[in-house]
Amino acid sequence: MNKKKHIIYWPVGLLLVAVLASCSDYLTLEELDNRTVAEGYYTSTQRVEQAVIGGYVDLRRALLTNHAWLMYGEARTGELQVEVAYYPKVAGQQLTVADRQLARLADWEYFYDVIYDANEVLRLIDAADGDVLSTYHYNLFKGEALALKSMAYFYIARIWGIAPSAEEADFGQPMDEAMAIERAAGFAREAHGLLPWILLNDDQIESAAVTAVRFNKTAAAILLAQENLWLGNDQEAYQLMADLATEARADSLSDFGLAMGKDERGGVTEEPLNASMVSISAANLAAIYPDGDARQGVIFRLSADEQKATFIVRDQERLGLLTINEHYLLMAEAAWKTGKLEEARTWLTEAADGGTENYSELTEAEFGDALLRERQRILIGSGQRFFDLKRFGKVSAYLPIFSTADIQNGAAHWPLAQRSLNGNGLTQHSYWEHE
Repeated sequence: MNKKKHIIYWPVGLLLVAVLASCSDYLTLEELDNRTVAEGYYTSTQRVEQAVIGGYVDLRRALLTNHAWLMYGEARTGELQVEVAYYPKVAGQQLTVADRQLARLADWEYFYDVIYDANEVLRLIDAADGDVLSTYHYNLFKGEALALKSMAYFYIARIWGIAPSAEEADFGQPMDEAMAIERAAGFAREAHGLLPWILLNDDQIESAAVTAVRFNKTAAAILLAQENLWLGNDQEAYQLMADLATEARADSLSDFGLAMGKDERGGVTEEPLNASMVSISAANLAAIYPDGDARQGVIFRLSADEQKATFIVRDQERLGLLTINEHYLLMAEAAWKTGKLEEARTWLTEAADGGTENYSELTEAEFGDALLRERQRILIGSGQRFFDLKRFGKVSAYLPIFSTADIQNGAAHWPLAQRSLNGNGLTQHSYWEHE
């Protein structure tokens, strides 16, 4: 990670143009000029918004290049099959094998591009003349920038277990996983206070379509709850989710996902769960969903030979990342961890709509395993699975290739890319030094 100058500069050398007419072309890139953007360019709301969109473009690249979100998640656990040559290496935990695509997955550049984009937005809006941004747009853009930063640091910390700071006050200083997630939570907390429940379109009318592909208050709350539960801040997570669960909030809650669109960089899929690319074996499907679980037929379509199943994708224009479904799961977890077992059972039952299991009698000791199973079933395809195993301390139980000692030596983290090690004075996780 090399420090970038404080000028308006896009890492790809492009000016990003947001076309907001539909989700499908919302993040389409057009090459206008291969130069730095001149000072004084950001003199309108629309131009500042272009800078905000840059953060979403880089987040999409970070997660969709080489199907990274699955490689870090369900592909690494071997639960989902991805039809690429390097998939067996990922599923087999051979992450240091010489392979160009694996090297790309080990590089955190795109995630740091998100952070740089966000920091530039924060600089721009604070430097903008008072008549450029309304209060609504100032709060929205600042909230989006902070939420994007939070999400990027959260991914970096969980994937690599270490995150050099990209903030001016301590630039380049390494943070361990907990420190990085604590910083991410701070950004998400501030974003939650700024973001609206529902975003406005260009005509200043509330728009569900725009809200679904940009950070909103619901998404910031879910992100912050995830981070708090990772850190053990269970009471704050419970309060966040309880605030979403009120009847008065029912009509204002929104999912958040990445809008699909064309990208001039290679390897960024436009159809992340395409049936020809991502599937699950019939054996894995049966192991995850018991007989009679109605969600099998809602989420998956079995092949004619019944050997595998593929995703039923109802919205081809976005990939869901922070969903209302997870709100129920987080509510159940936070209630359980704050000593409200009966309430936790109720929320887990609510989350598991269509399932076959009766959670009304779960004991304290049984609840964690039941919750982990439901997170697997409900969030499959979102890239959360390996992170959940790590957070619940279950990596070795589900991936016996790793011993407890291996996990302690960093096996659950992705190996650091060589250029990260060369440029930052970091050391490789000891497990991967010998692989």
